[in-house]
Order: sequence, then C-alpha cells, then structure tokens
Amino acid sequence: MRTYMVIPTYWSGPDGEWKEGDAVYDHATPLNEDGTLIRALRSLQILDDKNFTLIILATVTNNEYVDAMEKKLKKMLKETEIPVNTILFTEKNLRALKKELYRDLDLPDVLALRGYSNIRNLCLFIPYILDAEIAVLIDDDEVFEDPAFITKAKEFIGKRFYGNTIDGVAGYYLNEDNEYYDKVNIVPWMTYWDRFGGKREAFDNIIGKEPRLKKTPFAFGGAMVIHRNLMRIVPFDPKVTRGEDTDYVINSRIFGFNFFLDNELAIKHLPPPKKHPVWKRFREDIFRFLYNKSKFDNQSPNTNLHEIKPEDFDPYPGQFMKPDLGDKIFKTNIILALNYLADGDVQACKETINNIYLARYDAIPHYNTYSTYLEFQKKWRKLLEHTKSFGSVLKDIILEGQIITFDKYSFQKKKLLEQTHIKKEIKLEDIDLFKQFTRKELRRLFFISEIINLGKNEFVFKVGEEKSCIFIVLNGVLHVFKKNSMTGEELLVTEIKQGEHFNETSLFLSEPHTVSIKAVTSVDLMMIKKEELMNIIKENSELSSKILWIISKKLSQRLIQTTKKFSDSHEQTSDVSDIF
Repeated sequence: MRTYMVIPTYWSGPDGEWKEGDAVYDHATPLNEDGTLIRALRSLQILDDKNFTLIILATVTNNEYVDAMEKKLKKMLKETEIPVNTILFTEKNLRALKKELYRDLDLPDVLALRGYSNIRNLCLFIPYILDAEIAVLIDDDEVFEDPAFITKAKEFIGKRFYGNTIDGVAGYYLNEDNEYYDKVNIVPWMTYWDRFGGKREAFDNIIGKEPRLKKTPFAFGGAMVIHRNLMRIVPFDPKVTRGEDTDYVINSRIFGFNFFLDNELAIKHLPPPKKHPVWKRFREDIFRFLYNKSKFDNQSPNTNLHEIKPEDFDPYPGQFMKPDLGDKIFKTNIILALNYLADGDVQACKETINNIYLARYDAIPHYNTYSTYLEFQKKWRKLLEHTKSFGSVLKDIILEGQIITFDKYSFQKKKLLEQTHIKKEIKLEDIDLFKQFTRKELRRLFFISEIINLGKNEFVFKVGEEKSCIFIVLNGVLHVFKKNSMTGEELLVTEIKQGEHFNETSLFLSEPHTVSIKAVTSVDLMMIKKEELMNIIKENSELSSKILWIISKKLSQRLIQTTKKFSDSHEQTSDVSDIF
C-alpha cells in the first residue's frame, strides 16, 4: 500500500518576530530555535512498519524567511537519523509546481501554503500527485510511542465494515499523562460553554468503549488516515480558520464518505504551552463554530449529496451546531468578562465584551457557506483531474525536494553491527555466505539475526548440547575441541576465523554436538535460528535456493577435507561433520 506520511511544520522569524500581515499559527517555531519537529522525527525510529515516504510540509509566517527556514530544515533533516525517504516541500516548491500546473488552466488558484486548511489540502494534494493510496497526517508536536502505529493506520483503510467503506480513519491524542482527555481545568465561565464536557462525553463514547472501530463525529488533524478516493473528492474547506479536522469529517459526510475512529490508533500529543489569552482563544472558537453551524443552516436539498444534521454529530461538535449557539456565546462572554473585571484586567474585559459584538455582526458569515464550499470542491476535483495530463512532470518537481534517500540496507546493517565490538568498517556482503545475496535479501537475513557477544574462553556450545541455528563469525577467533575416545584428552580439531560460518547441519539434523567450540579472543557472532531461516526458505524460493546451494557447497568442501584427513591419519580426531 503506497503510503505517505505528511507532517506540516510552522516557523516564524527569529525570537518569534511577527509583523502586521504575517500568518498566525498556534505554535510557530522561531528560526533561532529547534522546536518540536526534531523530537517527532526521532520518534519515527520506534515504528515497526517503515514502508512509507515522509513529506515535511514547511511554512513560515512571512515569506521573507523562506530561505532561512529551508536552510535550517535541510540541515536538521540531514543531521537527524530519519529511517525513511524524506521530501521537504516549501513555498519554493509550491511556486514551481503552480507555474507548471496553471500554465494553460483557466482556474482560480486553490493551492496555498498559508492557513491551516490550505496546508491540510497540500497534505492531500502532494501525496495524490505521488500516487499515494493513503496519506497519514501527523503534526510536528507529536511523538510516536506505539511501534505498531503505521501497521494499525493501514489495517482497515479502504476496506468494508458492516457494509460501509472505511474512507478515513481517525486516531486520537494521548496527553502527557497517557489520557485522551484535554488537560484543562473546568472553571465557572465555562458553565454555558461546555465544550470540554461535550468532548469528554464524546471521547468516552467513541474512544473509551468497544468496538474498536466506530463512526466518528470528530477527528484530530494530527492523527488522520485518508484514502485516495476520499482525498480526490473531498478537500478541506479553506474558509475554516480553526477546527479544520472536524469540519473535514462533516464535509466527508456531505459527500457520503465514512470516517471511523480506531480506539487503538493513538499518538502522544505534547504541544508547547498556549500563548494566547482565554478571551482570544474563545473568540477563535466563536468564529469556528458559527461558521460550522452556518453550513448546517445553509444546506439545500441535493440529489447526490447527504443531508447533515447536528444530532448526527452529538455530543461533540453537534451541541455547537444548534439554534442555542448564540445564547451560549452571549452568556459565556458575560461570565468571562465579569471574571476579568473581578481580577482587575479591564482590557481583557473589554475584549471579551467585544466578542459579543463580533459574534453578532462579524463571525456569522454573510454568504452561503454550504454552496461556497461546494463550489470550491468542484474546483478541487477539476484541478486533480487536470493533473493526469502532466505524466511525471509534477512528480519530478515534488521529488526535487527529496532530502533523504534512505538506504534500508545500510541502516539495518548499522543497527546489527552496533551490537558488536567491531570498530572499523566491515563489508558483510564480502563474507562467503552472503556473496550471492542481493542487498534486499541481506536485509531479510539481518532482520531475523541476533548478535552473540562472547568473551575469551566462553563457549558457543559444549559436547552434548543442541543448538539449532547457523553462526557467522563477524569478529574474533574460535577453536573446535573434541575428546580423544581412547585417552580422554581434549584435542584441537580446527580453528574458525572471521567471515566463516558453522553449525549448518543443525538446520537439517537435531543431534547433540560431539564437539565443543570456544572463543580464544573476544568474539561477535551473527546467529540465525533454524525456525526463522526455514520461514524464509518457505516464503522465498529464490532466496532459499541460494541458501541451500551455499550450505550444500560448504558441506561438500568440508566433507572432502575430512575424507582427506581420514586417509592421512588412523586417529579420527578430525571428525567434525556435526558442526559443519
């Protein structure tokens, strides 16, 4: 399944410098700081499934900082050990893309790297151009703690569930205490604005109860999985200033697409502290919910579209889509203003009273939000249809931003060798056992291998023990001993050095060993268990042929050597067939 993970990251001028006209984001990282992105990137290492490409979608509050941001991010990405192919996409890449895309197309520009919804649309558009089957949307203030996150993200998307296609999957956030609730204190001014109480009820019903998959009325922008069919039809609404994630669930429902929440798909959310005062954050909520409500109010019957009702989104966000929303806003602002006044903060009190005016005259859209979104959706579909005529041109423009081409072989090899005492570079592909294997095949072997570290005079195994595995000597020297059946004396049979392998016969025979093998220096062994190797042999006929050919060839060579020794000596102390 072709998978792209997209992480938007937001940056500002040094020390958070902001000028009139600059874009506003919650946690834009100043260019003289590292922010939270590097923490998110490092956490990718924990993921079991790394079969995806990462897209870093980078935006800045003012385009005068684009060059500085790009330089900083390129350095950060190259210095961070990212275990997947990684593409950096900035305003420069967007300009090049649009120059080609709109060359002969008479269509309003629907792509922008400014504003949350526009950025989310690029989270869909770029993977779509790259032929993604699914896009996994993550935020830069999150950390992966579940190794199976990507496995779970892919598990249900695109499949059928009780007759419904799973077009989108919502995960959820865990806070620093590993709870799915918002970390807020319920205070008196929230009496009529029970947003967090509504969310808590919704979260308990959808996240906290079985079954694992449920249709959801909400989603989290930093934990969304979107199928190609959905990204092709449903864009984010660029008119929404906040809450674009849950608004996307509403839009999807209009077009008959299904969003399910997976209550096992969780990611740790560790945002920086909020900087804006309460009255300002509440103002953003006012604009957001009044906009959403107007979409419900303005919808008109349409043969091909689905009617949306506030009750379908209860308890959250449905309770804020109903006729009493204006009354809730008024009462809440009055209580909050009195709180500020009691604390002596007159300016905040004035701003809160101003919220009442804005809610009545500015926040309610003076146009049909429903039909406006449908018009935008038509432009979106037309644009995506138009991209088919470009062949690989648009892909090539995006791929020019590829910063990291991840070498899976080198990564797996490095991970393996980190467990040894080897300090200098060692070419595992030059070891006899591995010479015939491709890098992809070697990766399979590295994945099922274990490293055994032995000190001087430690045994790999002794006479009478059974070890059903093959050993490859990566470092050091071992001696093979066998007791003389006549005298009981322990005789040195042979020496095993770096690059050699032994114990192959245990893959075919389960017999106690008649020799002992001991380290005469510090030794690092690569061990592959019989069960693991046999699984590969069953799954991959080409690889199994190579393995069996190499083992049979080595056994033949050793048999010839042993036969020669038998012919030269009456004392059969060189019978080491059981270890080779």
